[in-house]
Formats: sequence, structure tokens, C-alpha cells
Amino acid sequence: MELQVIRAEQFPLGKPLPCNLYDRNGALLLKAGEVVNSHRQLEELCIDGLFIPKQDKADAPPEPPKQSPFVLLDALPGVVERLFGYMSVEPNFSGRTLAVAKTIQAACEIDREACVAWVFIGPDVRYVIAHPIHSAILCELVARQLGWSAEERLSLLSAALCMNIGKLVLQHKLSIQAKPLEPAQRVEMQAHCEQGVAVLQKLEVSDKAWLNAVAQHHERLDASGYPKQLASEAISREARLIAVADVYTALVTAQAHRPAQIANAAFKAIYAQRGKQLDSQMTDTLIKVMGVFPPGCYVKLANGEIAVVAHHGPTPTAPIVYSFINPRGQAVNVYAKRECAHAEFAIKEVLIKSKVVVTLNQKPKIWGYKA
Repeated sequence: MELQVIRAEQFPLGKPLPCNLYDRNGALLLKAGEVVNSHRQLEELCIDGLFIPKQDKADAPPEPPKQSPFVLLDALPGVVERLFGYMSVEPNFSGRTLAVAKTIQAACEIDREACVAWVFIGPDVRYVIAHPIHSAILCELVARQLGWSAEERLSLLSAALCMNIGKLVLQHKLSIQAKPLEPAQRVEMQAHCEQGVAVLQKLEVSDKAWLNAVAQHHERLDASGYPKQLASEAISREARLIAVADVYTALVTAQAHRPAQIANAAFKAIYAQRGKQLDSQMTDTLIKVMGVFPPGCYVKLANGEIAVVAHHGPTPTAPIVYSFINPRGQAVNVYAKRECAHAEFAIKEVLIKSKVVVTLNQKPKIWGYKA
């Protein structure tokens, strides 16, 4: 029997298997019809690889077109811009925020790696809009990995989207302000968590997990945070997870007062805070979900090409990438798939997006989507 490999993100989690599942040695792991419901169980199965019987293309039924997570995510900045801009005018703020959270959940259900990539290569929009969406995506991926229920994750994502609702004007000013915070700005910054809760309550948000997470997302395990200097387990788990995603996404995003950090340098920065200011399990899980070289980050290969990481590979340091700039610095029309496990395509350097002058204009196609 000839087998073909399937990636973990292709696995029909929570649905009956359409065929038998084998490891790389041909040993039967699960029979057709069995169901795997948790990411933890899937991880255990992945240790020896996941394989299914190979079908002849002539016999295989045509695959339905895949819904694109890029279509779902690309629409969100406009939706969030309106959500914040008209929050005091349009009714049902809670319901509209939950709709954004559900869209993020749907996109992550389709393709985890494409959603991670979107954080790095999504449309350029105002920081005040992009940052909460990026943070919510990472919160969804980590919480799913940790086994949180869909309902629990909706409260989490809603809080991540609204964490800075108490300082929207200030946050926009700071994102384009090159000089340090002024004293009045610092006072406003320290007050934005409690102000955010007040805004949400005025908008008739009553979900305690949502409100507590907004109130506590700047608290730190060692009681060095604000506004109440809470410590350890006194901080809600939603707030602890948002803190990790908030810090990481801020580090990898350029602002007027500092350049963006490369993806793996930002990992080192949050890892240094694990167990001190940031939750260890949540920090470790974020790094595990995203990988050493996260999808969407730009890399320079041993042969001089510049590529974008698309998928995790056979080892943490050998992802699958697509080259879009040749060794002479020229854009190419057809992106070449490269396996970094081969020496000539080994990753030599991770690049900051702003340093890459060629526009990546075939984003969805890299992950197998039309748009």
C-alpha cells in the first residue's frame, strides 16, 4: 500500500476520518470513522508522522475549492475601524465584536499557518486597528492549543480586540510619535485599563471574563504591572494570555519610536520574561504554535534568494519556504518552493519586512488559495 503524508493543519479535527490513518512505518494509528477531538491527541499522533492511503488522481473525487482565510482576515481591518469609530452610535457593540471574534476563529480553523502569516504580511493599516486583530489571532491559536472551549475563546478574543479601547486616540498618537511619552500621556496610559472597562460597561458589555481581561491585561506575574499590581494567579488566565500576545505583536510591529524586531528576536524577548512577568505555559505555547521561523516571516537562504516562510517543515529549523527574490535581488514571477532541510536552501538570516523592497504579491497562492 502506497501512503502519502498529510500535514497536521489538514487533519479533520473533530470530524470522522474519511480513511485509515497510518504512521510513517505503515502501522495503523486510527481506523476510518474514528474522531480526534483535541489538539493534544493530534500532537501525540504526529510524533511519527501522519499518512493516508495514496489515491490515483483519476479515482480521487475533485476537491472542493478551499475557503480562503485571507478573504476573511483581509476584511477585518475595515470592520474593526467601524466598530471602534461608531461604537457610541451603532447598537449591539457586544454582538458586533463577537462577530469579529468568530471570523478569526473561522479563519484559524481553516489554516493555522496562513493566519500566523497574516500577522506578518497582512495589509498595512493603522497600528490601533492592526494590533488588536494580530493579538486576537495569536490568542485564538494558543488557546486552541491549550484546549480552551470555543465559548471561552470568544470571551478571550473579544477582550483582546478591546484591550486598548480606553486609549484609542492616545495609542494612535503614540504609534506615530517618535519622542518619549509626555507626563500627561503616561498618566493616561496607566489609566486606560480601567477606562476601557468603563467604556465597555457603558456599551452594555456584561461578560465578566471579557471585562476582567481588559482590566488586567497589563498586570504582570511579579506584580510589576498596572493598575492594581496584581500577581500570579490573581490575574485572570485571559489577561495572562493577552499579555503574551500583546507584547509579542507589539515587538514585531514597527512604530515611530522604534523599528520592528525580527520574529525570532521577539521570541527571545518574551522568553526572557516567562515566569517573571509573563505566563510560562502561554509563552511556551505561543512559541511552539508559531515555530522557530513563523509562517509569513522573510528569510535569506544560503543560495542568496529571499523567501517567505509558508509551512513548518520536518524539523523546527527547516521550514518550507517560497522564494520570490532571486540571488541578484530581482523579483521573480513564479515563486519557487524550497525545502530548508537542503543545505543550499538553509536559512541564513531572518529579515525585517521593511528591509525587503520587493512586494510579495502572490500571498494567498503560497498557501493554496485563489485570493
